[in-house]
Amino acid sequence: RLLNLNGVIFYDTKSNDPNGFGEGTPLQFTVGDKSVLPGLESGLVGMKKGGIRRIIVPAEVGYGAFPGLEPQPLTEVERRALDSVVKNPRRDQTVMFDCKVERLK
Repeated sequence: RLLNLNGVIFYDTKSNDPNGFGEGTPLQFTVGDKSVLPGLESGLVGMKKGGIRRIIVPAEVGYGAFPGLEPQPLTEVERRALDSVVKNPRRDQTVMFDCKVERLK
């Protein structure tokens, strides 16, 4: 789940559920492949299966410097909410992730 520091949700894997049961489809990536935000990736390193962590990502390793990397909002409403923080000059573009590691390979 991705939120800004005011608690506005921009991305939630539970809303990404093809079956409609609210279980969600996890974000999958390979560490080091540069497909996710560097701040998120560095915060996940060292976690174990089942681990839960809140990761605060500043703009210089988040959407401020890497706007095209994952995770990206799933709906237009979530996209507008993220843009309201990332593109707003009065905000510092810091975002917060609540993460749970489901599986490791």
